[in-house]
Amino acid sequence: MDLDARFAYFYFDGSLDPIEITRRTGISPMAMMKQSGPDSPATEAQRNLWRLRSRLDLEAPLESHVKDILDQLDANKNEFVELSRELGGTMQLVSYSRENEPGIYFDQKTVSRIAEYFLRINCNFYNFR
Repeated sequence: MDLDARFAYFYFDGSLDPIEITRRTGISPMAMMKQSGPDSPATEAQRNLWRLRSRLDLEAPLESHVKDILDQLDANKNEFVELSRELGGTMQLVSYSRENEPGIYFDQKTVSRIAEYFLRINCNFYNFR
């Protein structure tokens, strides 16, 4: 990889109906996957997905990507809070870097916003030297 790249996305996965999430939130996801057919009951083994990605360039700081996702969730805050409580929303942070120790810093306001949505945070930081 020639350049450092960072991005973030928010997702729900598991035994869920991604079409219902889109209907409830009024927001079209960046990706969604439904493994069962329309007449198949949902099971725990299913790994359906509803994902919303940051709209920023890959060169933007990771903290800015997180804030952009939170801004998108704010468009229908009450519904996303409810869904995150029901389904366990996750914020995925990804960084490809040539730095020795890629890291991240969140100010107090951003931490509070993340907590309002009851989000889990998953970080994948890759170092290329």
